Amino acid sequence: MKFTPIALSKRSMLASAAVLALVAPMTVQAQDAAEDETCIDEDADGDCDDVAGAVEQNAIVVSGTRIRTNEYDFANPVVAIDDTAIQNSGVTNLTDFLTEAPALTGSYTSNDGSGANAGIGGVGLNLLDLRNLGTQRTLLLIDGRRHVASVPGSSSVDTNTIPIDLIERVDIVTGGASAIYGADAVTGVVNFVTKRDFEGYTVRAQSGISEEGDGYTGFISATVGTNFAGGRGNIAANFEYGHDDNLLLSDRREFGPSFRSFYDNLDDQAAGDDPNVPDLILASDVNYLDSSPIGAIDVDGDFLPDFLGDGRPYIPGTFLGSFFESGGSGTPVSTYSGEILPKIDRYIGNLLFSYELTDSIRFFAEGKYARVDSESFGQPTFDFFIGVPTDNPFIPDNINDPAVNVFDGLGIVLVTGRDNLDLGRRGETNRRETYRGVAGIEADVTDTIRFDASYVYGQSDATVRQTNTRFNDRFYAALDAVDEGEFLTGTPNGNIVCRSNLTGDATSSNQNVTGAFFFDDFDQLSFTPGANSGCVPFNIFSNAQDPASLAFINTTAVDTSTVKQHVATAAFSGDFGDGFALWGDPIGFALGGEYRKEISESIPDPVNTTGLTFGNALFPETGSFDVYEGFVEVRVPIVQDRPGFYDLTANGAARVSEYSTVGTTFTYQGGLVYAPVPDFRIRGTYAQAVRAPNIGELFAPSNQTFAFIDDPCAFDNIDNGSATREANCTALLTNLGLTPAQIAGFTGDAGTSLPGLSTGNVDLSEETAKTITVGAIFQPSFIPGLVMSVDYYDVEIEDAISTPTANTLLELCVDADTLDNEFCDNIDRTPVGAGFDPNDAGVVRDFTLRPQNVAAFSTKGVDFSVRYRQATDNLGTFNFSVIGNHLIELKTQGTPGADIVESAGVRGSPEWQVNFDFNWTLDNFNLNYGINYWDETLRFARADIEADPDIVAPEYLKIDAKFVHDMQLRWTTDDDMSFYVGVNNIFDQEPDVGLTFYPVSALGRFFYAGVRISGDQLGF
Repeated sequence: MKFTPIALSKRSMLASAAVLALVAPMTVQAQDAAEDETCIDEDADGDCDDVAGAVEQNAIVVSGTRIRTNEYDFANPVVAIDDTAIQNSGVTNLTDFLTEAPALTGSYTSNDGSGANAGIGGVGLNLLDLRNLGTQRTLLLIDGRRHVASVPGSSSVDTNTIPIDLIERVDIVTGGASAIYGADAVTGVVNFVTKRDFEGYTVRAQSGISEEGDGYTGFISATVGTNFAGGRGNIAANFEYGHDDNLLLSDRREFGPSFRSFYDNLDDQAAGDDPNVPDLILASDVNYLDSSPIGAIDVDGDFLPDFLGDGRPYIPGTFLGSFFESGGSGTPVSTYSGEILPKIDRYIGNLLFSYELTDSIRFFAEGKYARVDSESFGQPTFDFFIGVPTDNPFIPDNINDPAVNVFDGLGIVLVTGRDNLDLGRRGETNRRETYRGVAGIEADVTDTIRFDASYVYGQSDATVRQTNTRFNDRFYAALDAVDEGEFLTGTPNGNIVCRSNLTGDATSSNQNVTGAFFFDDFDQLSFTPGANSGCVPFNIFSNAQDPASLAFINTTAVDTSTVKQHVATAAFSGDFGDGFALWGDPIGFALGGEYRKEISESIPDPVNTTGLTFGNALFPETGSFDVYEGFVEVRVPIVQDRPGFYDLTANGAARVSEYSTVGTTFTYQGGLVYAPVPDFRIRGTYAQAVRAPNIGELFAPSNQTFAFIDDPCAFDNIDNGSATREANCTALLTNLGLTPAQIAGFTGDAGTSLPGLSTGNVDLSEETAKTITVGAIFQPSFIPGLVMSVDYYDVEIEDAISTPTANTLLELCVDADTLDNEFCDNIDRTPVGAGFDPNDAGVVRDFTLRPQNVAAFSTKGVDFSVRYRQATDNLGTFNFSVIGNHLIELKTQGTPGADIVESAGVRGSPEWQVNFDFNWTLDNFNLNYGINYWDETLRFARADIEADPDIVAPEYLKIDAKFVHDMQLRWTTDDDMSFYVGVNNIFDQEPDVGLTFYPVSALGRFFYAGVRISGDQLGF
């Protein structure tokens, strides 16, 4: 029989519908067959034909292969989530929904892209991460084709750009798929399959709000389509808008002053780290001990505050170690951190067109525009150890007294710390625009061979507005205020002005005593000192500022970036016919080539390249690469329909790639499916995948970065690492001039985030992954509607490209066999006598982060599922689904020979995850009840606990299990109008003690309601 492209498309949709009709409304193993009450065709007696048999005759393209086949002959595990499951969840953020799938638990969510959590340009992003092995190793596809990246320099795609109501299903292919799709598919593929040949209309609207009255979400979508030219053509359009409100941490009372978190136990330190006393204890009402929103002043030379900026005595709280105290006059930690959810607005438009040029040739085209606006605010700017000249008229008289202030001889009043909330919280207001176009043809070359060709162009433009950042030179010039009359004549006249306005020289305001800022380091300033500079004094001893001063100091830096993608693909696929077969169906094949070019350019605001702003000094990043690839895939039904060999099918694929950056790479995979009887199948795969370095990893310039340091050489960390850590730390600190007594009490605390550099590495090569999966499917014919599956996976990545964090860099330095290593070479510490504060001796003052092919990652686990569907005569239809994962290991090795870090069972990587869904349909009513569970996880890294078992009290070593219940009730009229209401997190589970977003969202119990209207004709 000859299948035209449109006929194939309709058969594909029919086969998919047959499979997904079995789906309980959460997830389904796409390749698991089962008999079902849903009919594809009815026989003369009105009985249903066997679905599996029907699908055998209706081959489709399964995610993870280019050969048309049915799902059940595919060896790779694939999890499919249909559009009904998404709508039944009540979630309008795709990543929030998909992270409930065990394989995607570690994805980058809105919380990661909010406030102080987000890196530069990261606000509002949602990125998928398979197996917790990195977003850069997860390939996102739309209908099997690549999508332009949303993050410059990477391949990561923001799921906010994907229209929810245009999705037919989401296929999650876990296992190396580079041989099929190319690089970036090291850990697998998430393929969004969209609706095709849509006819009629669908309109949906939904809104929701948390029990606390915040966290509002709104959603509206419309999809319309019609056939034309006698059914040969189809055109469809979709528009979607979604809104997510922001959530400020301090707006929730549970995260206010009463919020408890873990801090140093001073009783334990006084006892010399007693193993029977926990190192960390819970504390509330926590403040920073050395800073205040109006400044904290030290007058006795101990570098701890004695007064507030307004002259009131600084009341110390209970010391909690490092730079924290419980109670006291310092800045509350609860008011400092900013938002835990960003504001996001999504606007997405899609236009889909197809036309059957002949009975065997179909042309198609797609166009998409997506705009994602996001906004979030985090921490304010902050300053430490500012020397304010004593002629500053804002200094309170009781502080500016030579008899009180020991720094008077230096001509300064010392501000130990100030959190500049009066300057506004720093934040980002971002706009990301995505343009994507696809054009191609599908043609039947013969009755059994098909040709596909397509071209994809994508462009992602981002405008990142860094709000409430400041010009450092203007800030220090503005805080150096003088009385004009006193400065010029010695007689005060009450006119307070910037000193530089009178001198015409900003260096007169140089904070050279403390080194907080050096005007001499810059050839050009952001303003011209003098009478017309615009400088308006800033009162560092108050939080009531002149708006003109804020306008002079603050700025909005606007960074822009553009990512472009060109992908041209052509392939032949099909089978060789009955004349070329073994003892089963004809041998299938796919053969083709692909060309891809990726271009990325990031242009920082000129003010960010000067280094004069409070944020990171950034420089332009430009890079590109192209790759020519050839691929081949075969499917060989070896034996079928024989005793003991109901099916034995082998498949394999290979791809050779020629990169302009790393040269030639080769990937391959092979798989086998064996079914001795129709009820039972065994499957297995082996794959070798590669990932070439992305543009950012190769070509990133030396940009400034900041990090908070938890020094591995601190006395309370020195026994938490390798066997060589203590000796290496002792040698390192001794070489810097520290005495044994100083080393014994060394804390490594810098008191603030430290500046460093982050850069690319053009010498990177590709990383290699080896993946093994072995599984089985059981679908007993004596229990119709029951399907069970289990799959073991083992992934090992060698020569992995890894950029260590600052903390990891420090640990790799001192945990190595000797200090003579590449990690120590990228760290600079303060020698004795080189810092203004004697306590700075030994503290890290600079570091450089760069990617290297030195890491190794591995993970092992078991995926499992049980699904059962039962239709009754009077009680409706019941669907049950259990989808789960047991994580056996998740290991990281930072460099060859370094200690292996085991993260399975640690925060973010639960050992057990189970999703249970129950769905009941009776007449026009549908009830969906879901439970999302994962087990307890360790609060700290395993190595830290093993080295320091008393790190916290035993009852706090583990974080509570996640146990979230969701429910939705839907009523559908006979006219295809449905109304639904739901509640997520029914029992209002909260984040565990000391945490704000784990193991559950801080949003809490959430209510929503919606309406959906659809019809199969547009009416014109």
